[in-house]
Amino acid sequence: MRLAVYVHIPFCKRKCVYCDFYSLVSEDFEEYLSLVFEEIELYRDVLEESEIETVYFGGGTPSLVPPSFLEKILEKLEKVSKKFSPHEITIEVNPESVDREKLRSYRKMGIDRISLGVQSCDDEVLKRCGRLYDEKMIKEKAELVLEEFDNVNFDFILGLPGETDETMRKNLHFLEKFTPQHVSLYFLEVDENTTLHSLLKKNLLTLPDSEEVERRHDAFVEFLKSGGFSRYEISNFAKPGKESKHNLFYWRNHDYLGFGPSAGGHFGRFRYTNVSDLPMYTKMVKEKVFPYDYQHENTEEEEALETLFMGLRTKEGVELKRVEKLMFLVKKLQKEYACYVKVKDGKIFLSEKGMDLSKKIFEDLIEWYGEAEK
Repeated sequence: MRLAVYVHIPFCKRKCVYCDFYSLVSEDFEEYLSLVFEEIELYRDVLEESEIETVYFGGGTPSLVPPSFLEKILEKLEKVSKKFSPHEITIEVNPESVDREKLRSYRKMGIDRISLGVQSCDDEVLKRCGRLYDEKMIKEKAELVLEEFDNVNFDFILGLPGETDETMRKNLHFLEKFTPQHVSLYFLEVDENTTLHSLLKKNLLTLPDSEEVERRHDAFVEFLKSGGFSRYEISNFAKPGKESKHNLFYWRNHDYLGFGPSAGGHFGRFRYTNVSDLPMYTKMVKEKVFPYDYQHENTEEEEALETLFMGLRTKEGVELKRVEKLMFLVKKLQKEYACYVKVKDGKIFLSEKGMDLSKKIFEDLIEWYGEAEK
């Protein structure tokens, strides 16, 4: 079985106001490493029959932990798996916790892709969001990362508190000077369990006008396209050959395992999400119990729906033969969104304008499927 592996590193120096990923302020790295090892052992039967093609260290802030921590995880995966020859190993890093020594250690252990959490180049925006760096540090670390690696992603978020047209100008000027091979461009989503949600309710922070954010997004997309980036997924842009191989595993609904609290996995038709609580995760793993918060064996139709849903996020789309069970949805999409949904060469995919309308399209897709199930 071809397999991707995600490892969640939940540690942060401080949690950002908008973040809804599971993370905690702690430096108890060694105990956590032993827990990840124990969870890997729970999947030994799967791993012994698998060829690991990508590994992704996400968080949290993976660049907080000593590089030796990450190297031991890679060594463990190599030892347990049938074949370990990753085409890509990615680590997420933050400007305040990465340096040249760490970058060279990453490269030495086989990490070949860096994802730098920029988010914004506006100091006022960064301050309001609780980020631990400023524009000057971003530029210093971006230059450093690009000197050491030739496969680099920069993350940006649009719609953050304090964002203006000047923020956009700074972001685009930064990308002109420090051009990576990949850019991820996300809209801010406010989860009710975040500090930002609480601050907004108390009127202590405000968000920019949604129409202004949409306009800036369109300008950002056009800027990237004019710079030789291809929009190969709704929120992701890459230079030729620099698409994220790991994330394509997700979008193609292929098999992957996730380790650590809140991590998820999918193999065969089985899908799971781990508990988002380190004490509970610790208890379950030490008892040699899979630390699931959610688990489900998909029916053929449910698997096809996930394949359709995920694949429509990408420029390449989905092979129709993989969603034969849901041709009624394909036909309905073609009818209701004729200008935005295309079928060609045995595939269904969204047009460029369809990608911009994807949220509404996906909502309708789920609603139609639910109605058919009744």
